[in-house]
Amino acid sequence: MGAQSTVAKWGASLAIRIPKAIAEQWGVREGSAVELVSRGEQVVIRKKRYDLAEMLAKVSPDNLHSEVDFGPPAGREEW
Repeated sequence: MGAQSTVAKWGASLAIRIPKAIAEQWGVREGSAVELVSRGEQVVIRKKRYDLAEMLAKVSPDNLHSEVDFGPPAGREEW
């Protein structure tokens, strides 16, 4: 699917609107993390790929949540 958009000013940066149909097809919404890759005269926008090691490296005692109790087993799960 192709579409046209216009570059607009957003603070000190520039922004491009993503049409609703493309956003839905792509599975992105406001707040979704994306990567911008410059390839000559093209700019490729893709969903941010998360790396498990990178995410685990960001865990600290300050952002580690406490254990959550979901109650007693409801099926055949074992703890």
